[in-house]
Amino acid sequence: MEHLLRGLGRLATPWHFESNTVYDRAGELASSGRLLRLRQALTCTLTFKEPAPGLGTDGVKSRTERETRIDDGQAMDAILRGLGYAPQLRYEKFRSVWELPQGLIYLDILPFGDFLEIEALPDQISSIARHIGLDPGSAMDTSYHALHQSWRRQNGLDACEDFVFDEPRRHQLIILLGCPPQGETNAD
Repeated sequence: MEHLLRGLGRLATPWHFESNTVYDRAGELASSGRLLRLRQALTCTLTFKEPAPGLGTDGVKSRTERETRIDDGQAMDAILRGLGYAPQLRYEKFRSVWELPQGLIYLDILPFGDFLEIEALPDQISSIARHIGLDPGSAMDTSYHALHQSWRRQNGLDACEDFVFDEPRRHQLIILLGCPPQGETNAD
């Protein structure tokens, strides 16, 4: 896919490591489809997501997202905990971002699989998918958390909320992908 994307767009963000922590307070956010996430990657960000208003499109996850850069991830973690939010889920991935004229393509490597996300206006996602050789009909609007849970069930593994790399695999991917050293930070 990277070879194809080189001819169609430009690399916006090279491969990097991300550590994400999702917070909630007694399930109040998850029960309403909202998410509060602290991400440590090339920068540290706090993100709030909620379902987008209006009707959805099959295979397209529409969310309203608000995000801000944070200077100190540990201080933000302490603030969230002080407000009664607790870490509910921790996950890691390696990501690169490609910019096309119509939108963004995210290439993600997670501990349980490799994925591609298209971020664009909902009516453009299908045409972008076809343009890069994908079948829009096979698109999923499922979260990585739900995909991870399904993968664990399919592989006969016990339930586990977190999905993180073991240290040897993380180190191997950092070297293989040429990730910057600051990519090895963690939110915890």
